[in-house]
Amino acid sequence: MRRARTALYVEIADEMKRRIAAGLYLTGRQLPSEPELAGDLGVSRGTLREALSVLEKEGVIFRRHGVGSFVKQEPVKVIAGMEKLESLFATIEKAGWRAEDKVVHIYEGRVEPEIACALALEEDAQVYIIESLRFADNEPVIYCYDVIPLWLLSSESLLKGRSWCKSLTEFIRQFTPYRPQQFVARVNAVLPPAAVAAALGVDTYTPMIFMEGVLYDESDRAINFGRQYYRGDKYEFTLVRK
Repeated sequence: MRRARTALYVEIADEMKRRIAAGLYLTGRQLPSEPELAGDLGVSRGTLREALSVLEKEGVIFRRHGVGSFVKQEPVKVIAGMEKLESLFATIEKAGWRAEDKVVHIYEGRVEPEIACALALEEDAQVYIIESLRFADNEPVIYCYDVIPLWLLSSESLLKGRSWCKSLTEFIRQFTPYRPQQFVARVNAVLPPAAVAAALGVDTYTPMIFMEGVLYDESDRAINFGRQYYRGDKYEFTLVRK
């Protein structure tokens, strides 16, 4: 039995993918015009359009009506390891981005029983709550919700020092006698609550990496409960297992 020949437009689509991989068509840049491409590839414009449709469906290119076709660019992400306790600010800088820490809100209040329990506090205990954002090249990429017990600070006035620091860990080191040692957390993939999505400037269907855990000092005392939402399109973790 004779083997069916691959359709010409599929072969052209494959050839264009090879050219993209080789850097002949640059990511994020516009492809040559259809007449130019068809002539270069030695096919009719009809065959070329079928090939472009295949590439568009596969997410290799995108088209702008009345403008032309463009090679799709993969989202650039902050890539960070999970092996050691390191500030989010530092991970963004190490990835080659311009990092910024912004405190959005600091207030005193009560939290749900599970957080109070994680911090070894009474259910109705008052705590300090700090909401903040981390930026990479002026774009918000992480939302942080941090809870610290009142006993951590000798004076409430010290809270203003959080805005002077690049991270909560740095704040604790500078303004308290406690030394952060390890952060024990769980990681999950979620969709963000509406308030978090608004703070990060995305819609509620944007995938997030969700991290929730407790920060302990050198004496294994719980000194912070944190929840962090990382934009899945802008942040990626690596994990080394040995």
